[in-house]
Amino acid sequence: MTTESWSVAAPQTIEVGSASTLTVRLTNGRAEVVADPNRTTGAVVEVLDVSSRPLQVLAEHGNLRVAYDFPGLEGFVDRFRGLKDQDSASVRITVPATSVVDVATVGAEVVVTGSQAGVNVKTAGGSITVTGTTGSVTTKSGTGSVTIAEHSGDASATTVSGAVSLVGALGRVSAQTVSGAVEVAAVGTTPLVNVKTVSGAAAVRLDAGSPVNLRARSVTGKVVIDGTQATSSAQRTVVVDHAEPGAAAYVSTNTVSGTATITRS
Repeated sequence: MTTESWSVAAPQTIEVGSASTLTVRLTNGRAEVVADPNRTTGAVVEVLDVSSRPLQVLAEHGNLRVAYDFPGLEGFVDRFRGLKDQDSASVRITVPATSVVDVATVGAEVVVTGSQAGVNVKTAGGSITVTGTTGSVTTKSGTGSVTIAEHSGDASATTVSGAVSLVGALGRVSAQTVSGAVEVAAVGTTPLVNVKTVSGAAAVRLDAGSPVNLRARSVTGKVVIDGTQATSSAQRTVVVDHAEPGAAAYVSTNTVSGTATITRS
């Protein structure tokens, strides 16, 4: 396969022949990835807006990379001066649904839809929205919110202060925040859920009538099951072990002061 590269200094649309993997690296702006189930090969990169420094696009051996790079001495000097913080681009990238997606940004918003392969998104301050996906999704954000909706499969979300929402036919679920609230809603499945927060509230919703095994730990936070506060088996901390016959769903919550709520509806 040939190697193609572009240095994009103005709005431009680029078509590439193959994209089994997609890597995006941005500072500020917006990265939208559309995984199209009707597309079997190739990709389209739409650079909608770009700051003074050109955005680099590289297609090589089936790997598509859209990124700000800082090679050589000039790159070192720019890093030192902090000029890379001025970089901003808004891109929309359409790839096959089977393409593996890996996105990392500093403050840029990230939106991913339709992927049927692995999705990995990291950002320091941007928000993350993942919708209509299948498979494994891993997300990490500092202050930005994380929303994973209409997802089928395993999902992981980690933030510091950003809120987390995970909804869909969920399998293994991991959510961790410091102060951000966590909401997990499993539809039509009996998931394995692990939620950890410091002060953020943790809310888990299962299908109506779903038996659950619950392990809840907190320092001062409450544990509420279907509207009723559970009684702690310890005096100085909150310890709740709640097992129901025939339970396939497992929920573990660990907070310092946040309230953990389990509902079936």
